[in-house]
Amino acid sequence: MKRETNAKYNIAWFKLAECVSRREKERALGVYRLLSHSFGDQAYAQQLEADLLLAFKDQKNAIEKYKQAAICYKKEGRKFEAAAVYEHLRTLQPKEGDYRIQLIDLYSELNITSKVKALQKQ
Repeated sequence: MKRETNAKYNIAWFKLAECVSRREKERALGVYRLLSHSFGDQAYAQQLEADLLLAFKDQKNAIEKYKQAAICYKKEGRKFEAAAVYEHLRTLQPKEGDYRIQLIDLYSELNITSKVKALQKQ
């Protein structure tokens, strides 16, 4: 039974990739919604949805999902993941100062002083 579940799970990932490659946004989001129920990780699910939205050139909604993912990661104490998402957000919106502030806080908590200094210089 478990092997059958894993097979369905793998097929869903391939189906998702196929929808993205064919530029079928609504189908991809539908497959994503079904697949996301199996994650058990809300932050990861939001990050994946943001990645899909970005793949379909929906930057505005992708940014909102990335913000939600970063907040979830931060609440869960997953500071490295939160920092990675904020770094990605900085590439999407380089003039947004809040991401830099969030990163300074996260890197301070993670004791990564070189990143803190670099961000403070900016």
